[in-house]
This record gives sequence, C-alpha cells and structure tokens, in this order.
Amino acid sequence: MATVSMTKGAELVGVSKGTVSKALKSGRLSYAEKTDNGYLIDTSELFRVFPPKQPETVETGSIDTPLGNRETLMETGGLLREVELLREQLRDRDGVVADLRQRLDKSEDERREAQARVIGLLAGPGPTESKRGFFGRLFGRPDD
Repeated sequence: MATVSMTKGAELVGVSKGTVSKALKSGRLSYAEKTDNGYLIDTSELFRVFPPKQPETVETGSIDTPLGNRETLMETGGLLREVELLREQLRDRDGVVADLRQRLDKSEDERREAQARVIGLLAGPGPTESKRGFFGRLFGRPDD
C-alpha cells in the first residue's frame, strides 16, 4: 500500500492540489494518515476517485531540432550521392561485361574456323588424278 503526499498525488492524477483538497474535505477521497506536513493519501484510493494521468506520448518523428535536422539532411544527401555513384559504377561494369562477352563470342567463332582449317590440312589432300606427262599419256603408261 503506497502512500503519497497531496502534492505528489495531484501530480500523479493531473489535477491541482486544491482539487485534491476539496475531495478530501467533501469525503469523496479518504486519506491514510494526517501528519504535520499534510495528508498522506493511498494511491489506490486516489486512483479510485481520479483516473491516473496518461503519460504524454511524444512522436519521435515530429520533433527535430534544427541542428539534428540539418545533420540528417546532410547525411541523407551524402548517402543519396553515394548510392548514385554506386549505380553508375554498376552500369559501367555491366557495359564492360557485355563487351567482354561479345569479344569472347567473336574469339570463339574465330577459334572454331581456325580449328576447322587445321583439321582440313592435317587430313591431307583428297584422292587426286595422277598427273601423267604428255609421253605417259601418249604411250599409255599405267597410273601409279
């Protein structure tokens, strides 16, 4: 059972000290003890008569100090610039990758053509007519 002074009780419920005093004198509110310093009121009795004061809610986004707001804006501006630079670097890298892929495809085509020529040379010439000279044909020498 917690007891508080009349002043503290008035602060807890959000009313004036005079309002609490009137409630005590009229009998609507009872006190736990009367001392030389004043009345001691039980908090449960106080909250029975007066509803507890709701804590003030402060929206964190609505209160910005000018200095904090300026710093936040500067930081945000810097971050936005950094994001833009990173996007630009990504676009550059994408261009480089596309160029390298194109070069690789072209190089692969050239390699295949060269390989086909080498294979053709290694296979050697196909069967050809034997070349007989004039006298060979004239005298009918057989082909070698």
